[in-house]
Amino acid sequence: MINYDKIFQISESHSNRPFRGKIENFDFAEPEISRGEKDLTEIVPVKHTMGGKTLYDFIWTTNAFPLIVSKRVIELFKSNAITGWKTYDVKVYSKKDELIDEKYFGLIITGRCGYRDYSTSSIVMDTIGVTTEPHLKGHYFKDDFWDGSDLFMSNPDEKGESTMYRFCSERVVQLFEKEKVQNIVFKEATELTMSISSYEIELYEIVLTEKQKIEIEKLKTSR
Repeated sequence: MINYDKIFQISESHSNRPFRGKIENFDFAEPEISRGEKDLTEIVPVKHTMGGKTLYDFIWTTNAFPLIVSKRVIELFKSNAITGWKTYDVKVYSKKDELIDEKYFGLIITGRCGYRDYSTSSIVMDTIGVTTEPHLKGHYFKDDFWDGSDLFMSNPDEKGESTMYRFCSERVVQLFEKEKVQNIVFKEATELTMSISSYEIELYEIVLTEKQKIEIEKLKTSR
């Protein structure tokens, strides 16, 4: 049985200060590359597109899928035997389109867990903007599957569809906090919420249990 209190989702800080990159060739930014499902042999140019000129340990991109990490992060992975990853080569360019003499890598996550099991989440009321509505709380894995890697992503679901949620073990969180790795945020899997209204038809008809449906209706009528 997985202890989900020690599972975390990796997210960006959404600060405007850090350097944000862009990969202009979309073939080099496909999600399958970051998931380790498609090989990449070329060196990928990452150009400044937003934010300041300061480089942090993590460079997030406007392409959404690629995640670029510093040499220091890779050395921390190696020296602490962090599992579930590999890399591809990149070159990072400044606002002036000049090659930056700091080594970075594209991060590939090879560890795996089960796709999201909506039926195991609890039902809570949460607010998006000015709207309060029922949400699923807790991101749990189908068949309680996780291969034990420190860095991991979900397997494709029954329809063959994949997500780009990146997860890590508590060991990674503790390591990054100790080493003050910047421009990254960790969210506990048990605290993650998702609005039901966005997926209401599919969730109601296919995914949610009768118990969850009853709880949703109770929350709606109690508002």
